[in-house]
Amino acid sequence: MRTLQLQEVEDILHGACIFGTGGGGSLSEGLDLVRSLYAEGKRVSLVPLDEVGDDWLVASPYYVGSVAPPDEEVARRLSRLPMAEAHVSTLAARALEAYLARPLQAVVATELGGNTACAIEAAISLGVPLIDADPAGRAVPDLAHTTFHIFGVSISPFALANRYGDTLIVTDTVNHGHAEQIARSFATISGNLAGVCDHPVDGRRLRQSVIPGTLSQAERVGQARRLACEEGKSPVAAVIKAGGGRLLGEGVVREARWREAGGFIEGEVIIDTGESSPAASQLSIWFRNEHMIARRGEEIVSIIPELITILDRNTGMPILNPDCQAGMEVAVLTFPAPAAWESERGLGIFGPEYIGLDRSTYPAQKE
Repeated sequence: MRTLQLQEVEDILHGACIFGTGGGGSLSEGLDLVRSLYAEGKRVSLVPLDEVGDDWLVASPYYVGSVAPPDEEVARRLSRLPMAEAHVSTLAARALEAYLARPLQAVVATELGGNTACAIEAAISLGVPLIDADPAGRAVPDLAHTTFHIFGVSISPFALANRYGDTLIVTDTVNHGHAEQIARSFATISGNLAGVCDHPVDGRRLRQSVIPGTLSQAERVGQARRLACEEGKSPVAAVIKAGGGRLLGEGVVREARWREAGGFIEGEVIIDTGESSPAASQLSIWFRNEHMIARRGEEIVSIIPELITILDRNTGMPILNPDCQAGMEVAVLTFPAPAAWESERGLGIFGPEYIGLDRSTYPAQKE
């Protein structure tokens, strides 16, 4: 176990947002959160997965919601309510502890992205370590998209909380998909943001169900990007090397659009690459919260569960989907999917069929 310095935490968050594939929460908000905690003298400790005790109680605190503003009626109702002091993910974690009548002994991030800061904040607030692992290896749009689901770990009981102090315990649910509907509905009536703490599990089962070393890998990638910028080298090349990725193309964003759709944001980014061949001159990326599929012309060049990310070509900074704008100079990268997602069950949960394509579409054609 090691206590992380602020620079190490910031590197983790930058790398996590690169692996966040356009979603996973705001990097700037995550950085603001951890910087404020460290300014107060607080620190988070990172524990390797293999050091987690068999009988430890572990759960995943995070938030669910949408960047879209709530509708006017919801906003008007909520504007009259006092705000809770604690972060929503910590409120949910404390509610789950109270229900289970047992304290958590560690927390694990639910995914990689700005949302990783929620797990850091919850670990600090609860006085427990953060585990160097997660059940996604990327950011994902749905509560069902987790290696816990692949390996049959129940999501319930789980807790929900909002910024106004409402908490809800879901003692049982039919499946992960229905849990997603419950959490998404609670977030909608709470102003499109709710804290969640789910998958309470013992350490022995946890080690069998999550992807080890993902935060350390995010730290290596974040550090590589930072050092490349400091040394005047290509941050994109540094990220590719540190993360084992592949460049799909570079160019200028011609069009970026999105809309809210059932609690998600869906949209498309179109990038002009400047290639002379008409078939190679355009990259298009379709997303549902996170990037789902990349095409060069009509050819699929990467698809979930592979990771697709858009970086600022000059700084290597990850660009969230809502922040992508026409005229930006970008690089599009892809990273291999964690092995658990490439299993038959993994592909059935978060593969091409999730976006209406045949499973045989995966893997995409490699260059």
